Amino acid sequence: MIKIITENSDRSGNEIIEYLISNNANFERIDCDNFSEYTSIISNEIQPEKDVVWIRRGSRQLNPNELLNYPFSYYIWKESDIVNKFYEKINKGNKNYFGDFIEEDQHNKLYDLYLAKECGFKIPETLITNKKKDVISFKEKHGKIITKSIKDIIRFKTEEFIYMSQGTCIVENFHLDELHDYFVVSKFQQYIEKEVEIRTFYFDDSFFAMAIFSQNDEKTKIDFRNYNSEKQNRCIAFNLPKKIIQKLRKFLKHKKIDTCSIDLILTPENEFVFLEINPQGQFNWVSRNCNYHIEKFIAEKLIDYEKTSQK
Repeated sequence: MIKIITENSDRSGNEIIEYLISNNANFERIDCDNFSEYTSIISNEIQPEKDVVWIRRGSRQLNPNELLNYPFSYYIWKESDIVNKFYEKINKGNKNYFGDFIEEDQHNKLYDLYLAKECGFKIPETLITNKKKDVISFKEKHGKIITKSIKDIIRFKTEEFIYMSQGTCIVENFHLDELHDYFVVSKFQQYIEKEVEIRTFYFDDSFFAMAIFSQNDEKTKIDFRNYNSEKQNRCIAFNLPKKIIQKLRKFLKHKKIDTCSIDLILTPENEFVFLEINPQGQFNWVSRNCNYHIEKFIAEKLIDYEKTSQK
């Protein structure tokens, strides 16, 4: 059987399942938004999962929904979190197991920058600090710098509003004027001029790359994620050079992951700069804009692996 662990709202997961249905594949969809039954026995005869599993988004919700608002829900969640990570640890390395809940949960973009440099990539010089004077020195060195979250964009809601942090933004002098001498530890990076931004989806040793012409729009010039829904960026299929693919394979081998989304910059000087990866990143728009039909590719891969596992 093929097991896909995803979210109710995951468009890519929905399309892949449509392909599985059209091919009469034997599959089970497990939504991380809903309660999921689970039993495992640890004994001298323990065996890894024999089914083909893809951790597309999130992890199993192992506690009944009515307990989500329980006063001690955080501690109950921590119990289930250990179970989900146990499940992945005993199956990771199994050729029928794809995706990374642990890597997504514990993803460290700072370490990724370090590792990418070790694998031969050029990276933006990055400052991690909580001291105003060091940010000032960093800006004096590079002239133009950006700041963005170390891990995730901040999101929280009240009864009236939903608040979100801005994402990537240029650090101006007036920002520095408003800083205290010491502040919450933050990330600052050298600004890299772009010819195009490149989003690449990776699955089972295959790369699907897309060039994003974000520099043609002031709103998306700093970061294509500052989307302009009225005038969307032009996006086309892109062939990664063999040397870049070799570096990516080396990086992903060190990370021990088999699927992710990768963000690169191609500079006006024709240099490739590594930015970050997202272990459970979205790929529907890459597939749609470039006619890659990634959903069909993944569905066929899962079916092939499922047939092999039955032999």
